[in-house]
Amino acid sequence: MVFRFIRPDTLSVWDNHEILARFSNYKGILDGTHLARYLVAKSLECDFSPDDSLEILKKRLEEKSREFKELLDNDLDILKKREVKINSYIKLTEHIARKYLENCMFCERKCGINRTLDEKGFCMVPKDSYISSAFLHYGEEALLVPSGTIFFQGCNFGCIFCQNYDISQIWKGRRPIEEISQKVNNKSLANIAENLAQKGARNINYVGGDPIPNIHTIIGSLNYQKANTCQLWNSNFYLTNEALSLIIDLIDFWLPDFKFSSECAEKYSNAKNYFEIITRNLKRIHDEGSGEIIIRHLVLPNHVECCSKPILDHIRREVPKCVVNIMGQYRPEYHSYEYPEINRRPTPDEMEEVRHYADELGILYKPVS
Repeated sequence: MVFRFIRPDTLSVWDNHEILARFSNYKGILDGTHLARYLVAKSLECDFSPDDSLEILKKRLEEKSREFKELLDNDLDILKKREVKINSYIKLTEHIARKYLENCMFCERKCGINRTLDEKGFCMVPKDSYISSAFLHYGEEALLVPSGTIFFQGCNFGCIFCQNYDISQIWKGRRPIEEISQKVNNKSLANIAENLAQKGARNINYVGGDPIPNIHTIIGSLNYQKANTCQLWNSNFYLTNEALSLIIDLIDFWLPDFKFSSECAEKYSNAKNYFEIITRNLKRIHDEGSGEIIIRHLVLPNHVECCSKPILDHIRREVPKCVVNIMGQYRPEYHSYEYPEINRRPTPDEMEEVRHYADELGILYKPVS
């Protein structure tokens, strides 16, 4: 397997001691000295019955999560010798995920529709999952390149400035999702991931749209993936506690967005209680998950005081181990022309003010921004 580096920073980023310290498990997977979490989860046996109630299944999930965390403390040689179990921790999480489809509660919209009957909620994704593309991405953060990105069709947000509106929302109410994208199941999604890994992907990057509506398929694909490749969750992170509990032990690296205050999120993305939900989820992956996180903060014009600074304050206080990508890539797209206050790019002065504030707080951002 040959990596094709086209950016020098994909190697030099690891010269930064803080980056190496904060992402040591990810680097270990790249070097072959650590196992991806999903491979460990395959070896954890879980006795459950398809007829068990949801309450019993969730209790079993909590028990196995504790066992899984203890299992991670074992040496690499011991973990490699463990056998894949027929009824594994992954099988349990997938089974619960498919139960949740009957009254969909993957994201905080909690539409409550029965997706097993192909009912569709806000995201317009039916019981099956659909992707628009999958390829090696060379434009992600330096330590992630090349990234094996899998773009899912559909999104649980309604951002008026969305730059991926062609796969997230513009088709809604116009064309069926089946006509504009490729349907994937557990095996076919795993084949896509394995192919990306063989081509040199440093990670399997679930993105979109958003991966949240597709949790059941993503987890199911892990039953068939075999490569020791980092699993990366690239998302708006507007998912429920219940949904996060299904993936928190299986994901090696987290790439959440954190854009707004709650008021601005409701105005521009039709997402209520955004700040409270995102901060809750960030705290969980920081304290209970792998803790290896790059938060992407997209600086919006005229939103330094109401959004950027409070977000950076919270990050410094509650999720100090993360790294932040302060992004200046915002540009007016989709329906942003209807909102004059954001119908322009952020100015150099606005970007400098956010970066200066991050410096004052001691937030690590320069190696990935």
